[in-house]
Amino acid sequence: MSSFPFNYIPENLKFADKPVWVSATDGDTPTLQLPIRMLGMDAPELHYQGATEKTPGKYDAKMENFLKVEGKDLDVGLKKHLENRLKDKPSTRQIQDGKVAFDHFLDIVAYRLDRGVGKNGKKLTPRKIFIMAPQEVFDRYGRLLAYINAAYEKSELKKIPLSKRPTFNLQMIQDGHGVSLTIYPNIPKPDDLKMVQDAVKNARTHGKGFWKQAGKVLLPYEFRWIVDTILGKRKGPDRYCSDITTGNLFPPQQYYRVLPENRLFFYEDQVGDALKMGLKLTV
Repeated sequence: MSSFPFNYIPENLKFADKPVWVSATDGDTPTLQLPIRMLGMDAPELHYQGATEKTPGKYDAKMENFLKVEGKDLDVGLKKHLENRLKDKPSTRQIQDGKVAFDHFLDIVAYRLDRGVGKNGKKLTPRKIFIMAPQEVFDRYGRLLAYINAAYEKSELKKIPLSKRPTFNLQMIQDGHGVSLTIYPNIPKPDDLKMVQDAVKNARTHGKGFWKQAGKVLLPYEFRWIVDTILGKRKGPDRYCSDITTGNLFPPQQYYRVLPENRLFFYEDQVGDALKMGLKLTV
């Protein structure tokens, strides 16, 4: 027996979000059902903290009064940013947008997975799913993070231009039913990041999807931190936000100073990494 004192302790292991057993092909190859959080994008909420399709207005009154109560001590600029966004039943609008986004997502998935009819006249089996995970595989809630797409065959890749087969993540943004949500360290490579920026800007400036509300658009991550603050689970936004076009890094309550397409978020314990990257903390 070797006398080498080997006692390596692995780090950075993450837990998945309660996967469901499906089957196994042998003693070390199980198949599990696991929820995926589509990486780099954020769609309006269909249900959140009791606000659902049946109760979309659960937080309407409290959100409309938020800046006078739970949010009265927020950054002055943030309050101004939110003022119009918290009028006219903001909870109801969020859930309604969530329903539209959900239906749209199901439609594009069905369309992109459909392989049509074979030579025998019978419907072909749908395409499988392509999944690509990032550096940080699970988020802080234990959900698998991934870019997903239809798994096209090599012959299809030659025929279908790249513009016609974006990831589902990107297409939801392009169609105005999602916004970019890039959180360090899961940053796309430069070319992909540019596509995301362009997609958000184009959808925003052309009023696609939920962006048609213009100055009343309450982004899904804004809706969540506001509801959480109302419920006493947070005290306002909790991620630092950098502008990837200027290199400025803003405190959580000043994310509004960055255009939606240029936002890169950092949790407080990641700010040191942000500064090492050359970002400049601005207050």
